[in-house]
Amino acid sequence: MRLFFAVLLICIFSSNLMAQEHLLPLTKNPAIKTSKTIQIKGSRASLNMPFIEDFSASFVYPDQNKFSDSLAFISGSFAYNPFSIGVATLDGFDQYGEFYAHGSSFAFIADSLTSQNINLDSVFTGTPHLATPADSIYFSFWYQPQGLGEKPDAEDSLVLQFYAAEQGVWNDVWSTEGMSLLQFQTLYGDDWKCVMIPVTDTMYLNNGFRFRFYNYASYADLSFPSWASNADFWNIDYIYIDADRNMNDSLPEDLCFRARIGTMLEEYYVMPWDQFLANTAGEMASEVSVPYSNYSNALVNGTERLIVTDLSGTTSTYNSGLSAANLPAFTDTSFYRNPVPYTYNSLVTENAEFLIQMCINTATINDMIAENDTLAFYQRFYNYYARDDGIPEAGYGLSVDGSLLAYQFSLNVADTVQAVQMYFNRVLDNANQVYFNLTFWDDNGGIPGNIIYQQSGVLPQTDTGFYNYHTYVLDNPLPVTGIFYVGWEQTSDEILNIGFDMSSDRSDRIFFNTDGNWYNTLYKGALMIRPVMGADPNAHIGIEESEMDITLYPNPVQSGSTIYIKGLDETPVSVSLLDLSGRLIMTSYQQSYMNVPNLDAGLYFIKIALENGSVSTKKIIVRP
Repeated sequence: MRLFFAVLLICIFSSNLMAQEHLLPLTKNPAIKTSKTIQIKGSRASLNMPFIEDFSASFVYPDQNKFSDSLAFISGSFAYNPFSIGVATLDGFDQYGEFYAHGSSFAFIADSLTSQNINLDSVFTGTPHLATPADSIYFSFWYQPQGLGEKPDAEDSLVLQFYAAEQGVWNDVWSTEGMSLLQFQTLYGDDWKCVMIPVTDTMYLNNGFRFRFYNYASYADLSFPSWASNADFWNIDYIYIDADRNMNDSLPEDLCFRARIGTMLEEYYVMPWDQFLANTAGEMASEVSVPYSNYSNALVNGTERLIVTDLSGTTSTYNSGLSAANLPAFTDTSFYRNPVPYTYNSLVTENAEFLIQMCINTATINDMIAENDTLAFYQRFYNYYARDDGIPEAGYGLSVDGSLLAYQFSLNVADTVQAVQMYFNRVLDNANQVYFNLTFWDDNGGIPGNIIYQQSGVLPQTDTGFYNYHTYVLDNPLPVTGIFYVGWEQTSDEILNIGFDMSSDRSDRIFFNTDGNWYNTLYKGALMIRPVMGADPNAHIGIEESEMDITLYPNPVQSGSTIYIKGLDETPVSVSLLDLSGRLIMTSYQQSYMNVPNLDAGLYFIKIALENGSVSTKKIIVRP
């Protein structure tokens, strides 16, 4: 009985804490630009079979060579246990990344994912011939409800349509009702389900075939605008259309990474270079582990390679060389290094930057998707600390007037805080526009201690652009040493809704206080709060145009079209598109061109990385 009473007290205590701190689905997708459109573009030539899309070669926007709208959000962030490194997500946001104007608490049509024309009248594998129902053409895809977002209710369905070009009509061919991820896992015994649809009706066997996914969504009670949020997430992966298939042929042959990482540091995605140099062994991650899979029915002999390039060019590129291992059919393994065989090294005195490439390869099978064989990211050592990857999968807030939120940071050498960057999610009717007191604390044995700085009259700000943080410059620079905390004192019970990155668990660094005592958060993730250190209150963005003899054309380039790279002697390892703040929009691999997504008109940067370690950055102008 005593044990039962103790457990009951713990449950009541945890319930009370959860009633005070809240994790909310997104109320705005900061990656979706206002120029996104649902209009069909019919000018492109028809695509041929096989049509394969695992969304690994695009980010934020669908590949405009394959899709004619850009309402689906492309990343792996919102999927649970991603099937590959890119996933298309349909949810309850409109084409502006905000609430649909016609949205309500009743089911309404929300997002869509519409293909370009696909030529189904001819089979080009083997002996080319006109397609017939006997060619065993299948349309397949994998899907998952909810993922890390809000679950779709039973009336919030996902629908697939095929377009009959000669009749000019869209026909429903498949649909499923909403459910939670847990219900889905219980029903199907897996995190994802494959749908196999034979294409036998001759109305689709022409060069005007298209497919379209769309979802029905419904919003929660909108009478509490600071709580109202995005809803009804569906994740889609591995869309595959080809002839000579059967019901068991659910995947193209593929060796692929299943998840992304963005750091080889123990704590941070970004940190100051001088702080790193003061404790290199302590700041490097003890290990890295990235899952990848053999999606084939053959034993694969695969190779792995780790490449780290100092983008300043002051130190040699690290190349691990090839390591080989066998991977049985339809099994998973990991790109695993313990210890990490490289410690970041550069002769620059500040703002170091490295390109990390993890590569897997095989000659055993016909690997049908090359883009998901390389996982690349930039490790940046700039003048701020970032524990988050810049993508908020949710929002975090407290619902008690006078409550305190504190985020812990630890210095290796004494420094000065000049500013704090924060990413606040936009909420319905801007209901989180209430003042708070920006607050710093010293350390008291691993929890926040005394207030060492406070700046009152601060409002949540939502800057425009891709994941743009708002910079709160301190009225007086704050010298700090050792462990310090930054956060806020709340002046109302409205939820402020700070961005919450669920890709990395830094919950042991997040503290809240609603009753005079400090507690660790009950939610796994990282707050999107970044202290800016040193002498400059402006966060370094790391964009400098290089002098390499490379030309981009056309430049200016039209939004939604293709830009080509001229003057290269080799195919680049990666081509990245960045906005003016230096934030990554998308990356393509092993190609000398980029399909520019639908962007707002303005100035952007193209960063080109070559196998020899050279990196070139060029300006482009995007026009409507």
